Amino acid sequence: MNTYIIIAAVIVGLFLLFFFYEAFEQNRRIERLLKKAKASYGKFNEKFLSPDEMESVKKMFYRYRTDDSIDDITASDLEIDEIFNRFNTALSAPGRDYFYRMLRTPIYDRDALEKLNKKVEAVRADELKRDRIRSLFLSISKMNGVNFFECIDYFETIPEKNVFIELLPTIFMVVSIATIFINSGLGIFFLIATLGYNVYSYYKSRGIIESYIVCFSYIANLIRCASKLSSERIDALADEYEELEGITKSLKPLTKRVGMVVGRSQNTGAGSPLDILADYTKMFFHSDIIAFYKMLKVFKAHKEHVEEIYILTGKIESYMVIASLRTAIPEFCIPETTDGIVASNVYHPLIENPVKNSIVAKRGVLITGSNASGKSTFLKTVLLNVLFAKTIYTCMADSFATDDYIMFSSMSLRDDLLHKDSYFMVEIKALKRIFDYADSHPDKKVLCFVDEVLRGTNTIERIAACTQILKKLTDMNVLTFAATHDIELTSLLEDKYDNYHFDEEIRDDDVLFNYMIKPGKATSKNAIKLLSIMGFSEDIVDRAKLMADDFTANGVWR
Repeated sequence: MNTYIIIAAVIVGLFLLFFFYEAFEQNRRIERLLKKAKASYGKFNEKFLSPDEMESVKKMFYRYRTDDSIDDITASDLEIDEIFNRFNTALSAPGRDYFYRMLRTPIYDRDALEKLNKKVEAVRADELKRDRIRSLFLSISKMNGVNFFECIDYFETIPEKNVFIELLPTIFMVVSIATIFINSGLGIFFLIATLGYNVYSYYKSRGIIESYIVCFSYIANLIRCASKLSSERIDALADEYEELEGITKSLKPLTKRVGMVVGRSQNTGAGSPLDILADYTKMFFHSDIIAFYKMLKVFKAHKEHVEEIYILTGKIESYMVIASLRTAIPEFCIPETTDGIVASNVYHPLIENPVKNSIVAKRGVLITGSNASGKSTFLKTVLLNVLFAKTIYTCMADSFATDDYIMFSSMSLRDDLLHKDSYFMVEIKALKRIFDYADSHPDKKVLCFVDEVLRGTNTIERIAACTQILKKLTDMNVLTFAATHDIELTSLLEDKYDNYHFDEEIRDDDVLFNYMIKPGKATSKNAIKLLSIMGFSEDIVDRAKLMADDFTANGVWR
């Protein structure tokens, strides 16, 4: 009798030891997550996503894009992928995906932008809750190699299964054990045969659903994270919390079964002999297979709710990303509303030690200047901050004001070999899409940024076509910023465009740029001088200068 008591005590002691060890490990894990969350806040991201990871991130944007979303050409011109990677301090896939979507989805509702600002500032002010919430996001992390939206869409294609077949292993086990008490030899034989069959059939059934289990595990962690968020409530985010609480309650039947399917170790990151025992129990009784198909049925009934949780958690974490960004950048301002664009000391967020510029644009802007003088960077800087004003409500300037513009650009184009389009054809198509939108949406205010209009064709036709294109854009009420090398355009368009320029200084056989925008058209010419600086022979340089001076005087090439 004493022996049985000792054995029972040892077993109970081991279970208690495993329990306390697992609790200790879980607390250590929470502390590590909290430390990591604190360390990543208020800094620029240094670890950029791979091209494949970026394609996965973009799926939420493409799933919910609208007519007013930033199109692919403009996103490429503005290097939105690089902007996203630099700004992105999201610790989970929902936050990462939603923040990218946010960067390409302007908000044209002043009240909505003000609410966004209040939420972001509330997050910035409450350091303790912010860090705890971010550690919760870190606990759900990301699905390696699997996209959430592809996953939930694919669940729809899985046929439902009659789970009675998966109950047979349990029936066989009960019969085998019962037989032992009647005929021990025969019972043990049946038990061994049953165990072999159960393990074989288990791995066969498990193999069919294995790829989906990762997704269900992630969904379960996502729902648990959403449930825990209410314990770290930030009052300014009350709308998001209330919506999450309502949805998570409806998904309790889903989370109850997940533990049986994926195991506690996959859900929590912890592991113990209890988990090993649970795994063997699943093998012998197929309990996780049965739970999977029951859970699949529940999921199909609540797919929209699962998707809403993903979006809402991503939205909340995006507030954290913007708050972190505002802490990381040296200067920022909250944008204001005005006709046109008014910017004071605006700068580009990706440039180290950027030169700041100011401009007041109430009508079209035509910018001239030499190569590498700063024209293209200035165009991108202004347009980026117009976009930031309508998305993250955070501008990189001392002050910045703009209107509710639908944004387009045609700047960093290239040949389209896939569709066999030349550079010139790509340019024309890029410009045509702006005309088409402005023509079909006369009620919308459109903003257009163009760099080196029609550079892919000859000078005479380029100047003629550019003049008419840029005139027509202003006639269609499109506020247009254009950079050009064609100095002739400054005179041809001066009744519709304000002239600005960038210049340079040649000193000690070197070209120095100050990257400051100035009113008026460009007057300096450095191309021929650069030939001399780079060591071209004097006869080339002198003859080129004579030809240029002669054309300037007579208007004819000779």
